Amino acid sequence: MTTIEKLLADRPAFHRVETEIDRSFQPNESRLAPQIAKQFASGGITCYAIAPEVLRFLADSVSATSKTLETGAGLSTLIFALRGSLHVAVTPSKAEITSIRDYAADKGVSLDSVSFICEVSEEYLPRCQLADLDLVLLDGKHAFPWPMVDWFYTADRLKQGGLMIIDDAQMRSVGVLRDFMAADPAWKLVRDFAGKTVVFQKSRAYVHDVAWHMQPWNVASGSRPTEAPRKLASRVYRKARRVLLGH
Repeated sequence: MTTIEKLLADRPAFHRVETEIDRSFQPNESRLAPQIAKQFASGGITCYAIAPEVLRFLADSVSATSKTLETGAGLSTLIFALRGSLHVAVTPSKAEITSIRDYAADKGVSLDSVSFICEVSEEYLPRCQLADLDLVLLDGKHAFPWPMVDWFYTADRLKQGGLMIIDDAQMRSVGVLRDFMAADPAWKLVRDFAGKTVVFQKSRAYVHDVAWHMQPWNVASGSRPTEAPRKLASRVYRKARRVLLGH
């Protein structure tokens, strides 16, 4: 059994059950069923690793010549480390990082190629200097609008032909991003792991150099726009006509 397969079989627990906020909270603050909400509020430790087939896909997609980044950290971080990718893992949890480091040391997994950024992604990503990334894994904070924020600040750091992997696309906050990318010509859907994890390939060098009316997701063929966007489009047209024609 390879080291990767041993890690997949072990599925170590690195994560607090509630990973997205530091403060303690009462179960009634959650919108989940009471019993599940109690587990989230308990402060326990669990494994939130992405599915084994996705981790194998990661292992097959990167090498020692790759430059990669993930929001979140866990078993995926160890896969990047084993493949020798020049990797950045962004997570605000010091305990999570310590657990991963301790586990890697115990299993003889070198983390020399991994840099941990112990910050929230919305503070680090806007100022980070990374470019020409081969692969980005978005598996950080899932509350809205963090998936979009993480995507926005990593999309054009990814090289043309690079892979963007989005986990937990079954969640509404992530599903919106998946639907946008699936409709956009700048991205090509290359793998869909049971609707939970999706892999897109970037087909343009830059994806932010567009206006709203250039995005199919905004102007869907055959769809009926709501009254507000229709009025907005009419106002934009009238303003443009006045500017261009002088009346």
